[in-house]
Amino acid sequence: MDALIAKKRAEVMARLANMKLPGGVNTVPAPVPAPPAAAAASPLDTIAAIKARIQAKLSGQSTVVAPAQPTELHPMLRDDYKASARSGQAPMPRISSIKANQRKEQPKRLKIEHEAPASFTDPEKNPYFDPALGTQRTAEPHARRAGKQFQFARPGRYIEQAEKLRNEAKMEQLKVEIAARAEVARLEDEVLDANAIKFSEPPEVEWWDTPFVSNGMYPQGDVVPVESLITIYVQHPVPVEPPASILSMSSAPSQLMLTRKERKKVRRQRRIETQREHREKVMLGLLPPDEPKLRMSNFMRIMANQSVPDPTKLEAEVRRQMQARLDRHEADNQARKLTKEQRVAKNESKVESEEQRGVVAAVFRVDNLKYPQHRYKVSINAKQNHLTGVALVCEHLSVVVVEGPEKFVKAYKKLMLRRIDWVNGQVKLEAASSAGDGGQAEIDWSKNSCHMIWQGAIEQRRFTQFRLRDCPTEGYAKRVLGSAGCESYWQLAKQFDPSTAVASDLLL
Repeated sequence: MDALIAKKRAEVMARLANMKLPGGVNTVPAPVPAPPAAAAASPLDTIAAIKARIQAKLSGQSTVVAPAQPTELHPMLRDDYKASARSGQAPMPRISSIKANQRKEQPKRLKIEHEAPASFTDPEKNPYFDPALGTQRTAEPHARRAGKQFQFARPGRYIEQAEKLRNEAKMEQLKVEIAARAEVARLEDEVLDANAIKFSEPPEVEWWDTPFVSNGMYPQGDVVPVESLITIYVQHPVPVEPPASILSMSSAPSQLMLTRKERKKVRRQRRIETQREHREKVMLGLLPPDEPKLRMSNFMRIMANQSVPDPTKLEAEVRRQMQARLDRHEADNQARKLTKEQRVAKNESKVESEEQRGVVAAVFRVDNLKYPQHRYKVSINAKQNHLTGVALVCEHLSVVVVEGPEKFVKAYKKLMLRRIDWVNGQVKLEAASSAGDGGQAEIDWSKNSCHMIWQGAIEQRRFTQFRLRDCPTEGYAKRVLGSAGCESYWQLAKQFDPSTAVASDLLL
């Protein structure tokens, strides 16, 4: 590398030596002064003068090369290049012709001498303005022409749009189906004979007004029509004396119903107080001290300070005391136990007290009530809950009507809507029917269901007991309900639509 640099340096030095003159003086002839211009020069004189100047320039040129100005060596030819190369900072030539040092030529812009008139800048006054271009009338032209930026769609955006469209289609279809069912129900009501349902005459006195009417008739006074509900008069209610039973009661508040935890706490406090009084009486000598309560686990510790001549006799005495305590406890329980007649009377009193709060009726619609286990549960639970009513089993529809206190009707609702499995559990019945009668049609139990279609308060019970009847026709079922004055239950069950029913959990 050093030899190559030395060779290049020798070549450059030889070239510089050849460029120098022998005498070291550059002989350049002095320029020939131009002849003074005449006052009125002719064209021929002008041409002759131009030719003379050209000839003078050509004759003034010399073949001797003028000595060049001394220039600086290239950085790579310097002696300090090797040292700078080792340090990693190589010297660079000072050249000012790079792009960074060149001034960028500014584009020429036209100077606006006159501003645009207001009639041209206002879109409303511009006769060439198109309102269909949009609302960005004040924006710059390049801003309006700018394209939209590229944006990614949010994940799930088009799925939500599709789901929204599907839901709208379902709602439209559901509205059409509801309208069709309503039209069919209206036609069925029109087809029914007007004499099919017998309406009872309105009573002389409503049952809720009976306690306040003396002779069973409303007073026949002159009724003055009221022109407006808002008058200048103030209506003061007539003071009514309370019954004697309320006046005879003490001013003490009624007994509160305590929770199970509170009742346990009250018993514990009462027992502690009784034991404390008993101990105080024993300490004062009013009562004899209690005998030690000996058991097989503690009698040796209690009798440790006494000499026991016969341990076997002592053990027998302990067992006798234990048996006596057990017999006394069982005797006390038997004394507190109610007899069969007392239990029946207690249950009847509970039913009467619940019925005094009001009678409630409930109507259930069952698609198929031919399964024996379901028939038994429907019947026996109604009797156990002291409910009256009827269960009508038809070919395509079954109706169960129960009436009684609200507490017992609520328990029966849980049985019908939650506890009984109307869909499953029919395998044995289907197997037995298929084995016994080969030609009998199979029943699709998967669509069987039960719904409560009505519940409300009634004046009194309309049935004396609960019975389950098989009705061959719908007319027979209507006559059974008509005899109790509730024929409308059948029409209500027939028009009921299970698809629009409320969930059974919300009715409990």
